[in-house]
Amino acid sequence: MVGPTAWTRDTLRDEDWLIDFADEHRANLDVLAERVALALGRGPGLVVVRGWPEDGVDLLCGGLGPLLGAPRADVNLVRPMAGAAARRGMTDQELALHTDRAGAPGPPRLLALLCLRAAAYGGHSLLASGHTVYNRLLAQCPQVLDELRRDFHFGAGSTFDRVYPVFQWHRGRLRVHYNRLWIERSQQEAGKPLTAGALAALEAFKAVLSDPAVVLRFRLRPGDLLLLDNTVILHGRTAFTDSGAPDQSRCLVRLWLD
Repeated sequence: MVGPTAWTRDTLRDEDWLIDFADEHRANLDVLAERVALALGRGPGLVVVRGWPEDGVDLLCGGLGPLLGAPRADVNLVRPMAGAAARRGMTDQELALHTDRAGAPGPPRLLALLCLRAAAYGGHSLLASGHTVYNRLLAQCPQVLDELRRDFHFGAGSTFDRVYPVFQWHRGRLRVHYNRLWIERSQQEAGKPLTAGALAALEAFKAVLSDPAVVLRFRLRPGDLLLLDNTVILHGRTAFTDSGAPDQSRCLVRLWLD
């Protein structure tokens, strides 16, 4: 893989992925949408719009979002919760690098995360290019790629099963789907434990992600809008600590777009 999507922490320039929100953007979202779409489609596959308005949830969901893709019906607040919600990764613990699975009809094309409140400590965002991972594996241990091009279970829903490869070529573009936790859990639930070859391939993928040079690490500020290509860019975050007041806890708005 060659091109701007195959980046590392040191090759990614600020001007490739950072955009300052300006007053004229509110009145003319088309211009901003074009710039964002360029970074997502022909650039590194990610962008942060900095300085998003405080009242900008509707501006995202009903304004910029539909200019970039078809929004899915559910818009979620991402904040630490207990009980059943904790199974969806909404905790204060570290969240490993992954792509979002979502529901039917499958993984969303784009992910948007708008930071409303940051954590008191920690909670740094982690981003990595799946194309860079592919290149590393191709150079270092190409034998694992056959395993990663086979179907894995990522979970089942009420109307469909989440089954797709980690690496998949589609119309000349490499798609990446990766969530180690859900692959292991779902293979067990499907009665198909991972083979030794599949486990070795996933370990090789994980080893590449353990290299700090592959991962972009930064802290989302209130008013930061992160958008990424969910078929290329993996995202995660470090553990965090809140101040203790419920109305001051870390809180993001998540929107999926197709």
